[in-house]
Amino acid sequence: MAIQPVGPYVPPTTPVSPATAVSREASTNQAEEPAPKAAELAANTQPSREQLDKAVGEVKKALAPVARNLQFSIDDETGRSVVRVIDASTNEVIRQFPSEELLAITRSIDKLSGLFVKQKA
Repeated sequence: MAIQPVGPYVPPTTPVSPATAVSREASTNQAEEPAPKAAELAANTQPSREQLDKAVGEVKKALAPVARNLQFSIDDETGRSVVRVIDASTNEVIRQFPSEELLAITRSIDKLSGLFVKQKA
């Protein structure tokens, strides 16, 4: 099924008063430093364990009325967020993201990287 456009795209326009146009022109002539991008800010800072726990709690609270078969948690050893899809009638885990296998691999890599650091020092 393909979605066909109904008509040509017309971007929304906002009315501009002459005073606004002059102030915009003056501000564009000044040298401005580019604002830091969100990706750069996110790459420089890691959330703390408390912030992660708070975020997981907020997600649980927001989704509780809608998605009763989703479970959010944080793996203690790796610190990664884990989402489980639970069967409501049997409480059986249907699917988990990331999988237990991937979490086990992550734990193993973390242990190996600790050995490399100890050997190097």
